[in-house]
Amino acid sequence: MEDGPPSTSCFRRFTDCFLGSSRYTYYFSCVLLTKVCMHVYVFLSCVQQYQDTNMQSVVYELNSYMEHRLDTGGDNKLLLYELCNIIKTATKADGFALYFLGECNNSLCLFTPTGAKEGLPGLIPSGPITFGTTIAAHVAKTRKTLLVEDIMGDERFPHGTGQDSGIRVHSVLCLPILTAIGDLIAILELHRHLGRERKCWYFFLFIFRSQVCRGLAKQTELNDFLLDVSKTYFDNIVAIDSLLEHIMIYAKNLVNADRCALFQVDHNNKELYSDLFDIGEENEGKPVFRKTKEIRFSIEKGIAGQVARTGEVLNIPDAYADPRFNREVDLYTGYTTRNILCMPIVSRGTVIGVVQMVNKLGGSAFTKTDENNFKMFAVFCALALHCANMYHRIRHSECIYRVTMEKLSYHSICTSEEWKTLTQLSLPSAIYKEIELFHFDIAPFEELWPAIFVYMVYNSCGKTSFEQEKLCRFTMSVRKNYRRVPYHNWKHAVTVAHCMYAILQKTTGIFTELERKGLLIACLCHDLDHRGYSNSYLQKFDHPLAALYSTSTMEQHHFSQTVSILQLEGHNIFSNLTSSEYEQVLEIIRKAIIATDLALYFGNRKQLAELLATGALDLNNRAHRDRVIGLMMTACDLCSVTKLWSVTRLTANDIYAEFWAEGDEMKKIGMQPIPMMDRDKKDEVPQGQVGFYNAVAIPCYTTLSELFPPSSPLLTACSENLAQWERIVQGEDTSAWASNDKWTTESVAPVPQCHLHPARDTGLPVDSPTSCRDRRKCRGQAGKDTFRKKKQNIMLPQLVTEAYTLMTSGLPR
Repeated sequence: MEDGPPSTSCFRRFTDCFLGSSRYTYYFSCVLLTKVCMHVYVFLSCVQQYQDTNMQSVVYELNSYMEHRLDTGGDNKLLLYELCNIIKTATKADGFALYFLGECNNSLCLFTPTGAKEGLPGLIPSGPITFGTTIAAHVAKTRKTLLVEDIMGDERFPHGTGQDSGIRVHSVLCLPILTAIGDLIAILELHRHLGRERKCWYFFLFIFRSQVCRGLAKQTELNDFLLDVSKTYFDNIVAIDSLLEHIMIYAKNLVNADRCALFQVDHNNKELYSDLFDIGEENEGKPVFRKTKEIRFSIEKGIAGQVARTGEVLNIPDAYADPRFNREVDLYTGYTTRNILCMPIVSRGTVIGVVQMVNKLGGSAFTKTDENNFKMFAVFCALALHCANMYHRIRHSECIYRVTMEKLSYHSICTSEEWKTLTQLSLPSAIYKEIELFHFDIAPFEELWPAIFVYMVYNSCGKTSFEQEKLCRFTMSVRKNYRRVPYHNWKHAVTVAHCMYAILQKTTGIFTELERKGLLIACLCHDLDHRGYSNSYLQKFDHPLAALYSTSTMEQHHFSQTVSILQLEGHNIFSNLTSSEYEQVLEIIRKAIIATDLALYFGNRKQLAELLATGALDLNNRAHRDRVIGLMMTACDLCSVTKLWSVTRLTANDIYAEFWAEGDEMKKIGMQPIPMMDRDKKDEVPQGQVGFYNAVAIPCYTTLSELFPPSSPLLTACSENLAQWERIVQGEDTSAWASNDKWTTESVAPVPQCHLHPARDTGLPVDSPTSCRDRRKCRGQAGKDTFRKKKQNIMLPQLVTEAYTLMTSGLPR
């Protein structure tokens, strides 16, 4: 115990003046009556006033001294001791004792000012922090202020104050000194001797001010650091090592450690690993971390392994005295470890890393305060490690993606033999006139489809519109990127392109060369990489394409595939255009392909019909022109309904093969498909076709014929096919449609061979006159021929199964 002899320091002068003024006595009482000042209710006794002291100068001197001591980082223990001496005087106590925490934070040490002038204050061990010993140990355990009027008669403290000074202590006021965040720093013990008048004791404001200032400074420092780290992460996300290094530097400063290590946890192999090490050097005042060969060790070894397994914080004052310490790390690094503070980094309830602080600087061991500060900081370390792991997985996925794309491009790009063969192909002379007709059927000329497209491009846009090699490369690669599905395949692409070609040939002078180029390419590519499933199916089953494109899912994918092929080496058929023209033609292609989404057709046709009815249509208006092109794309996409009946009927088989395959997939998971996609309702197909023609096809071709009268043959042919479906619905023609379990085609009597279409035995009915110039004549010849082809039955379920297998496996039929 210290009796506190009179002092001539500024603190004693301030105390005397402070207590000698009734005005300041009232102010001091009001301040100390707050909850902030350790919940002690006080009031001051009036004492004699010192008339010869300048109060303002003393207060100024005191504040200047305290700010100087706090800013220059003076000895906190000695500073706190002097402040406690002032409290002792302010409370009229006979003496006081100041205790600090021991090395492991589980004991108390009495502070003595011996040698304080030389900067060598001493700490005397006073006993463990536990109940049933001294009042100071009790308060350290509970962290609550305690006033005992008769210490000798209180059974809770058999050792009293624990100090043998030869003076009988009667009353004791014991207060814990805490930081702003609740960490225990010291214990102040004020006492009065037996026989003194009982008075309330007071706590001084500057203790609280000191701790608040330090707490706020530490919190501000931490906030500034977190802001810096956030900027580092978002400004340079790829440099994850830089982020980890930044965190480790601050972690060292936070707990005043000599070295820092950060280990990540490999749960699969049950190992800890790291490749970033603190080498103990500095560069411009900052620690240097070196990325070296990765080291790994078992999670069953060492203190870090213990923390990784249990998720508990470990504070080891003597590393080599702890059997859990793994000496292999010191042997590897050549560094001697004295004490360790090891903290788990937890993310989503799992330990993903361990931060290990080694060798406390300026102290014999890490304190409880270090633990608390580091716990708060560990949350941000978890975020950094989580980001590091995510970045690693992303980089790994990118590598896999690049390898996959490389393999895919190899198999999706045409070979040199393929495009060179295309350059040498020539069309039969008789086919040139047939290509100009709307009802031209490309089916018999499968080997010539690429050549037909190249011919249509050059005939519509001019021989110099595209480089031959690039156009041939592009065409053959597009063919390779169409999947072998029943309907949305390469045949459909060339058919749609031919319909657009026929329309453009009948509407010369309306569309620019750039538009003609864009529309022909858009038609050829409008169903690239189609999987045989509708947009609603992809969205309903959360397909990755639906996540990429929320609207017009497949159409946006088709355009993306088109651009991908254009970007391949030797495939950019628009390389001769200026940058402005290139952007224009890509926009034409994009809008045209998106327009093939039938969900957009209805609003577009309605707007066009209103513009036509009011006479407001202006093809020089960009918006009007886009609507017209959109209607043309729909008309071309549906052009199978404008072919001869035999072609239209067979195309319907392919369409429903895809529909029913999609319906089968929905049934597998217990969902009921719409009737159009339900093979169990195939008897309703004719009625469904009648509804489709009336709601979609006929209005489309009607509006198109109003826009471009030369396209009226499309409407005529569509109307004829509608009449055929209506006859089937009315039962007037049952031979053309079978409603039983087998899809049975009618017995077809082949006509004498046309000069364009030699009869082929393909297993499917082939109506060779579909593209003859004189359709009526061919039909008449067919009726007169006496040769009857053997009736063939095609099992529709088998056809659909085969089509679905091809869609999922990608194997050639």
